[in-house]
Amino acid sequence: MSIKFAALGLNEALLQSLEENNIVDPSEIQEKIIPMVLQGTKNIVGISQTGTGKTAAFGLPILQQIDPKLQQTQALILVPTRELGQQVAKDLFVFSRYIVRIHTEAVYGGKKIEEQIQKLATPKHILVATPGRLLDLLSRKAVDLSHLKFLVIDEADEMLAMGFQPDIAKIVKACKPGIRKLLFTSTLAPTLQETVTEYLGNGIEEINIQPQEAVNAAIEHYYIAYQYGYKFEFLKAFLLENITARGIIFCRTQAATKLLKQQLAGFPIAVSALYGDLNQFERDKVMKAFKDKRIQVLIATDIAARGIDVAALDFVMHYHLPDNTAQYVNRSGRTARAGKKGRSICMLQQDELYQREDFEEELKIEFEAIPLEITIDKSDATLVDMSINIGIRHDLNIGSVLKFLTFHSGVKETAIVDINLERAHTTFAIENRYKNQLLHNLQNTKHFHQRIVIEEC
Repeated sequence: MSIKFAALGLNEALLQSLEENNIVDPSEIQEKIIPMVLQGTKNIVGISQTGTGKTAAFGLPILQQIDPKLQQTQALILVPTRELGQQVAKDLFVFSRYIVRIHTEAVYGGKKIEEQIQKLATPKHILVATPGRLLDLLSRKAVDLSHLKFLVIDEADEMLAMGFQPDIAKIVKACKPGIRKLLFTSTLAPTLQETVTEYLGNGIEEINIQPQEAVNAAIEHYYIAYQYGYKFEFLKAFLLENITARGIIFCRTQAATKLLKQQLAGFPIAVSALYGDLNQFERDKVMKAFKDKRIQVLIATDIAARGIDVAALDFVMHYHLPDNTAQYVNRSGRTARAGKKGRSICMLQQDELYQREDFEEELKIEFEAIPLEITIDKSDATLVDMSINIGIRHDLNIGSVLKFLTFHSGVKETAIVDINLERAHTTFAIENRYKNQLLHNLQNTKHFHQRIVIEEC
């Protein structure tokens, strides 16, 4: 049994699960939060970055205080995304393996609510939920919160960023007064501080794990210095040099995420993207492919990546530099899990290399350069004549054809020239470097009911 976890007050059933899963040493937030939840009565705010073990910090002591004999929902955990909900429920299931008859259920949008109502006909001891779906279930009287002991608001900063504050307010109001509230967040911005006071009151205990204390020592930090105008070429060079590596590339916006996915279409490495506009079926499809290793590299925004827990990622790439050190730690924490090593790599323009100094100073880390040499192939800029089977009879003009080609392929407008419309087809010239990208993204798609065929003339 883990002596260190035992010293925190956990029972033998939980210690057995931890030992079986090779979880030996508690993280700092676990050391501080677990005894507070077990022994105290105050509401708690825990501030710590992704990958520091917040789920175990609240999950283990809550599991110990659930009464399995009572068929009542005794703990509610609010999460911002379906993926995080699934991961939290999975972790609680693993932790409670040797506790008799503790049932946890995750509910979220994107699944038929009737199926979830049927599962909740027998109340679950612990409910993990996204705010919108929980409110739907409450309105249908499928969930009873009158017996709650604990309310956990997980990833509260992302909850606010995603506009969930009104929903959370309704849920807090629906809970009986006096229940224990635990709020966890990666950062505590002034706007979130107001929310903390509103939901948890003034008599709270706050645990703040500083970012420099939370950087995983197994993560190695690197940067790629690229020449102005050649960022994408340097990215491709890195991926080709690490052709068997698996990782996540972070972009600042979903528009940039979608564009980078389009630009990497036809690349010899299997790439896909995760961003806010995807529906739940598409998100599940991408995540399953990534976990099954049919996708090697995932491009994602910070919010879309919340809740992703994929083992053995070799690297995290900051295609766009994070806004602050907390975001850097959150992103980097996707790699170097379960005792493995990992790399966190920033892409920096050569005249912006000074930007890494703030991260080095605040996080007490050092960046090492990844030397990459790219060969600028001048033949890439030569023009190739192409033909597409849409034209005047499809109510198109030169401008609308150009918009169709660039919007769906991610190719920049200046790379496509000499557009000539005919009745049933259009010819144009494109820079050779973008030909495969255009073909991969547009071939056999549809313009209204017309199946697209693009050919080299």
